[in-house]
Amino acid sequence: MNDRSRNARSCGFSRLACAWISLAAALAFALPAAAQNADPLTPTPPHAVHRIPTEAHADAPPIPPQKIIESFAVNEDEYMRAHQLYGFKRSVRVQEIPPSGEKGGEIREDTEVYLADNGRRYERTTNTSSQHFLDLKSEAVDARSAAQVPLFPLVSSQMKYYDFIYKGTQPLDELHTYIFLVKPKRLLPNYKLFSGLVYIDDRDLAVVKIYGQWTSQKDEDDADSGAPASPFTMYEIYYENVDGKYWFPTYYRSDAYLKTKSGEDQLRLIVKMTDFKVVAPVAVPAADAPSTPPPPPTKP
Repeated sequence: MNDRSRNARSCGFSRLACAWISLAAALAFALPAAAQNADPLTPTPPHAVHRIPTEAHADAPPIPPQKIIESFAVNEDEYMRAHQLYGFKRSVRVQEIPPSGEKGGEIREDTEVYLADNGRRYERTTNTSSQHFLDLKSEAVDARSAAQVPLFPLVSSQMKYYDFIYKGTQPLDELHTYIFLVKPKRLLPNYKLFSGLVYIDDRDLAVVKIYGQWTSQKDEDDADSGAPASPFTMYEIYYENVDGKYWFPTYYRSDAYLKTKSGEDQLRLIVKMTDFKVVAPVAVPAADAPSTPPPPPTKP
């Protein structure tokens, strides 16, 4: 029995009155989703015109925003230290999405990251493949370089470089998150800083998603130098709970749009990290290289 039938049987009114009740219920459920969603961070649907204030006014969280910032920074320190003890598999893929709708080319590299007996992590390539791009030169896209982004950009030693603005709350899959807008206090030469949104789980006070880019003064100064640069700038990184106590980045993506002879070509970067395990150190093969560069200095 559906809800409208249940209402008709229980109301005790005339058949005409019940019909009006059913019609009103149907109209209520037919209201546009946009009218029920007041989240200032959610894009409005097409053709809907609303006046949005320049500054979103978010309700205060149950704990002070500064306390949230301090807590997730301490957690990031712990998660970054723990991450160095884990081995995992990483898949890097760059897909071409031509404007013609044809199936484009793809670059793929699979690696295994492991802990060496010298205490450092290394990686070995397990599989590579490359399909010819239709509108781009595949040599112009360095998949490995594009995938090298800081996975824990907001540890406590970096907090002094940023301003944090609390923007409200938002559901994220099965989580409920606090959202902060992160801005560098000022750009620094030869030192990339994050700018964008960070999502904090309201229970663990851990970073579970970030969306933004990394910039420095050098990027702006060298914009016209002619040096090749990665086409990917904006990254969306998702974190996952590992072993029930650590939040590690496990998936991220970025889209780039490049002008070609046939129009605008889209590239999509997808990086997946799986099979996290604490493993015993092994001897380092001479051909292997460290999986990540040394951490950035505390002071630029």
